[in-house]
Amino acid sequence: MPDLSYRERAHFFARERIYRLGDDALEIVAGGRCRTLPYRDIEQIEAVSVRLLGGSAPFQRWIIRPERGAPLPLTAATRDGLRVTDRRTAWNAFARELHSRILAANPEVYFVEGRPLYNRAGGLGGKLVVRMFRAVRRIGPDRCADICAWFARRIGPLTRGHRRALEQLAIAFPEKTDAERRRIAVGMWDNLARTIVEYSQLETFWQHDPAHPERSRIVRTPENTRIWEDIKRANRPTLHFSLHIANWELAAIAGVGYVRCLIPYRRMKNRAFTEELVRIRVAAGITPIAAGAAMIAEIKREFGPGDGLGMLIDQRYAHGIEVEFFGRPTLLNPLFARLARIYDCPIYGSRIIRRPDRRFGYEIVPVEPVRDARGRVDVHATTQAFASLMERWIREHPDQWMWLHRIWR
Repeated sequence: MPDLSYRERAHFFARERIYRLGDDALEIVAGGRCRTLPYRDIEQIEAVSVRLLGGSAPFQRWIIRPERGAPLPLTAATRDGLRVTDRRTAWNAFARELHSRILAANPEVYFVEGRPLYNRAGGLGGKLVVRMFRAVRRIGPDRCADICAWFARRIGPLTRGHRRALEQLAIAFPEKTDAERRRIAVGMWDNLARTIVEYSQLETFWQHDPAHPERSRIVRTPENTRIWEDIKRANRPTLHFSLHIANWELAAIAGVGYVRCLIPYRRMKNRAFTEELVRIRVAAGITPIAAGAAMIAEIKREFGPGDGLGMLIDQRYAHGIEVEFFGRPTLLNPLFARLARIYDCPIYGSRIIRRPDRRFGYEIVPVEPVRDARGRVDVHATTQAFASLMERWIREHPDQWMWLHRIWR
């Protein structure tokens, strides 16, 4: 049974505080007064390593940030006069139980680990990116994209990520020369910079005038349009997968107006940046679903007739299943194929292609899952079929895929 209380004196002039784990809230007792902090109101836990004056060893500190009110610091050490008393044993048991209770009450809580100054700088960076997005809306995304792409083509090759990209390009394309692979990697930086800038006006990119298709930023064939019209008429749940190629966010917007687009997203450490991306996606007509402990339950609750659930499935997943990708084994997340098995609904793959004329090509194709002897979706074989299709698409436009993510280890 974990200890449900923890004592701490934060600094020389502070009173000792007693923290108790209640059923629904953290109780804080200091100076004869007791207040409570409901677990569901805690939005972020920042875990850092600190050194206390008078102590020789570093100690872990949690900074608990509620929705309203001042942050609450908790440290694995306490003050005893001028001395620093190590309380790591009691702290570890208390912190584990506290974290589990917060997570049970609020599965979407942010947990950030790092150094205090680094975390502050990251938060500032997110706010600067949000301000940059707003400035781009005023200046215009095309002009800003050209400037950012120019810098990215020159700065990107100096980074560690560029070396990783070249390593993976050598694995994927052993037949290409070093110069060809370097050109692909530089093209990746160009595409990545443009994609980031385009986030600022993502919701405007899919505007389409049937009378003047040449004015649309998105080029789609009549066959692509017919597929979406058929999906809308059928009014069935559908599954859609894509990959990090060109501006991959546009693939999620393609179904707006035909289905309700449910798109899982990964929360980043930078809260301001995450909130801005969610706002942009909602403005574009997407229904975001936060990845995490509650994602599957939310999919089961939300996903139904007339809905389209889309996922990016091209990144390595440590607990995934092994498939062959560019002739080498890697691990991909089987969740998408498992959903196909559960719902047994139509599956579609889609991709975006960046064109030289500042427009985007869009393609959507139906994908038949592989079935086992009992007629059920074979999760492993179907995941391999997805990987093979994505490999073919990447081979056609390798400079537009995200080679920064380590797909082989």
